[in-house]
This record gives sequence, structure tokens and C-alpha cells, in this order.
Amino acid sequence: MRQAERRAVRNRAARSAVRTYVKNAAGAVASSSTDAAAVVRAAVRALDKAAQKGIVHPNAAARRKSRLMSRLYKLSVAPVAVAETTPAKPTRRAAGTRATGTRTRRTTTGTTSRTRRTS
Repeated sequence: MRQAERRAVRNRAARSAVRTYVKNAAGAVASSSTDAAAVVRAAVRALDKAAQKGIVHPNAAARRKSRLMSRLYKLSVAPVAVAETTPAKPTRRAAGTRATGTRTRRTTTGTTSRTRRTS
């Protein structure tokens, strides 16, 4: 039990440090900081070490790294993508196609009518 208590204290400190790294990286990416890549790299390194030592679950570390990297990628691609895209024209539906969410129902008199789905 004494050993478990010592490990719990050590793990708590390491987990707190990892959270601080991730929080700083998320803030750097959100504010489009110039050194965001370096901060994210440090957070990824801390997550890898914590996962290797069993402090954070490996899948949780991978998920956090993935989210950080996707935010960083959007930050680096966003200015370029906005300049290159042009607004697309709205497309028209082909004549004779039914709108989605409708179905044909046969009435008691033998005629058909269209009704909207409730779900």
C-alpha cells in the first residue's frame, strides 16, 4: 500500500504536467501563435512519455495527440485554403425527383398521395 501511495503521488504530478502541456498547446493553436508547432511538439512528447510509463492510457494519448495535430494542421492550411477556394454555384435537382423524406401512400379510394415522414 505504501508503494501504491508513492506511485499515485508521482502519477498525479506527471498527469498534471501532461495536462498543462496540452492546455498550453491548445491555447497556442487557438491564438495562432508563431511558435505553436514547437509547443504542440512538446505536448506530444509529454503525452508519449506518460503513455509509455502507464500514467495515461495509450489510446487516450493518441486521441489527444490527434486532436492537437488536426488543430495545428487547420491553422497552417486555413489562410491558404481561404484564398484558393471560390464559392460554388448551388446545384439544381433533376426534374421529376422527389424530395428526400417523402413517401407514396395508397389511400382507401385507390389513389396515391405523398406524405412527409415524421421521423
